[in-house]
Amino acid sequence: MDTSRLLLRCTGMSQLFKKQTGLTMIEVMIAVLLMSVIFLGVSSIYVASWKFYIASSNKAIIGSEVQYAIQHIYKNVMQAIGDETSPLTTSAIDVPSAERVDFRINNNDPITRSNYSTVTTYSYYKSGNTFVFYNGVTEDSLIPKVTVTAVNFTKSTNALTGYITASYNDQSLTFYFSCYPRLASFN
Repeated sequence: MDTSRLLLRCTGMSQLFKKQTGLTMIEVMIAVLLMSVIFLGVSSIYVASWKFYIASSNKAIIGSEVQYAIQHIYKNVMQAIGDETSPLTTSAIDVPSAERVDFRINNNDPITRSNYSTVTTYSYYKSGNTFVFYNGVTEDSLIPKVTVTAVNFTKSTNALTGYITASYNDQSLTFYFSCYPRLASFN
């Protein structure tokens, strides 16, 4: 390739670049504005998903804690027994207040006439912001991670129904339950 052609090419390129004047201030501002809109859109999606994640986590904590308490109630109330003289007609469950339930348990297996009167009274009740289980000897807070805001027990015939409302951080949930004691009879 001879030098005259190379010189023409270089001259042509320099003229090409002379025609472009660069970016104007308006073009730069539009580019910054577009990038800002995209960034705001992405960041708002991120913030919304993070808030959803936190709310879901709080609800999951409440759910697992209250579910444990309801399963505990169900397991123990299933063992409740009535009075020895008339186990089918005397209720095994006593609800002295809407926030407290007492029931009688016989831990013998199998239950017979000779060991039927060996009973222990168990209780569940709301104390302050916690839900307490009393087994006749010690009191245990069943759901210490959450704040218990409401408890309600209702006895109907021989069934225990009710609800527990608990909160954690800014979330609050109510769980309803129903359980039945076993009915004992002897020949």
